Amino acid sequence: MSIPDFERAEYREPQTIEGEASGQGYSRVRGGGAGAFPLALLFGVAAALVGSVGYALIGFSGFMVSIVAIGVGWLVARAMMTASGGVGGQAYQVAAVVLTYFAVTLGELLDLLHYSGIPMTAVLRIPAALLVRQLVAGPFLALHNPLNGGLGLLILFFGLRTAWRMAAGSPGFGQSGRARRVNPFGLH
Repeated sequence: MSIPDFERAEYREPQTIEGEASGQGYSRVRGGGAGAFPLALLFGVAAALVGSVGYALIGFSGFMVSIVAIGVGWLVARAMMTASGGVGGQAYQVAAVVLTYFAVTLGELLDLLHYSGIPMTAVLRIPAALLVRQLVAGPFLALHNPLNGGLGLLILFFGLRTAWRMAAGSPGFGQSGRARRVNPFGLH
């Protein structure tokens, strides 16, 4: 092993990073840029609406729907990362978590209305304060039944965690080949 000579600099040719040879440099992989967040937010809102309707429809079938919260978190974060080209960060993570939370609580509200025999159009006639209260505190109000409410909150937490982790972004998002896979549960 030779000792480096710090008195004299030696230059090498720059190394090619995987993807550059095919014309896909890091900036293209990251996509987005400054204008990526509004589009990602729009995609996230659309996915949240689809997720809340899916959550309610699965609830109508009589199955335990809390587990769908993980899928809603995945759907919202995936939509946002698709729109941004894999660019993520704290703003994306907060938006994904908030959208996931409200998608799940809206799905629960629709499910509650269905089983109460109240028509879905009644959502438009619910006083705003009551609607906001139900959307914000809904999962915590379910704690009147500690076992089911606690389990529902735990599953909701995993859905929110999925959205948080996926919305962090990754340089290889959406590419085929050696793209980094997101592990929503942190298991290795």
